[in-house]
Amino acid sequence: MLALILLLGGCGNDAAVNGSKGQQLTVVSDDSSSTGQQPTVMLTSVDALDNVYARTWLSPDELLINKEDRLLVYHLSTGKSTPLTPNRKAPQYLAEASPDGKHVYFTEGRENDKYVIHGYILERATGQIVKLGDMDMVNEVKWADNEQLISGLPGTGIRLIDLQGKSTRLQFHEPHPTEAIHHVEKVGERIYYLASDGQGYTTLNSFTTQDLKSTLVASNVADFSVAPDGKSIVIQEVKWNTSEPFRLLVIDDKGNVKGTIGEGTLLGRPAWSPDGELLAFTIYQESQQGLKGLYIFDQRTGKTIPLTGEIQEYNQSTRWSPDSRHISVYTEDKKVVSHIVGISS
Repeated sequence: MLALILLLGGCGNDAAVNGSKGQQLTVVSDDSSSTGQQPTVMLTSVDALDNVYARTWLSPDELLINKEDRLLVYHLSTGKSTPLTPNRKAPQYLAEASPDGKHVYFTEGRENDKYVIHGYILERATGQIVKLGDMDMVNEVKWADNEQLISGLPGTGIRLIDLQGKSTRLQFHEPHPTEAIHHVEKVGERIYYLASDGQGYTTLNSFTTQDLKSTLVASNVADFSVAPDGKSIVIQEVKWNTSEPFRLLVIDDKGNVKGTIGEGTLLGRPAWSPDGELLAFTIYQESQQGLKGLYIFDQRTGKTIPLTGEIQEYNQSTRWSPDSRHISVYTEDKKVVSHIVGISS
């Protein structure tokens, strides 16, 4: 059972803090298994890059950013940027590095048509670029592993794209095949995705590449992220058609709830560290009341730790560096700012 222990500085031992318009946030941690000296997560630095979107990490020293519709490699050690693809002129938007950093999926558009998006895979060692063709603007593209991309398809469908650009549609059994699939993640042989339950509400489902029959993992899920080892999943649970806040829950791969991390009106998608020990998430508050900012949930201790209250966002921009020593997150309040947050643990 989770102990209702609020571990945020300046908030005493209250389990809930009221925000504006009746908003309420609760941060919860499991403190029951803590014995002896436990690891501590500490903030070491915060650097801000104005008018920049932080996209993806290529290495512990290289952060791929988007500035004025160009993809640039920002080097933490020097503070200098170099173009990812110096000879390309089309406007560039999104980018995702493969887990090993050897390949980058990126998108480009057309100057005269913002609705046409082309996808590409760059091999960093050789500079070779493979064209993937037109990409659906709705479905998110992620790396399934070092060799394949994965995404949803318009309607009900999931596809894998290899490094040569070959696309394969997965023929699996979805209980509600008329509904759209979005946000797909693959960990090992298991694939997770969000889909409708047939009544307009969203569920988290999964299947394996050996058994293509989909099963329900959790209901009422607005978003999710799977830990690298596949043993833990963080979900944003929402009670549809109510005024109840979103809740961040950690569940196992069978859907059993391990614990509640927090509650809030606007929560950014949580991001697992590469080793799966830490979970970064953000909370946005319209007013200065209530809990807000960037937090770390430490699975080793069950504690939730505040890093900074100055960074609030509710998009999908929180990313870890490969060595788990930095977090990048961009905000879009009055202007676009990307923050590079250093931590020790």
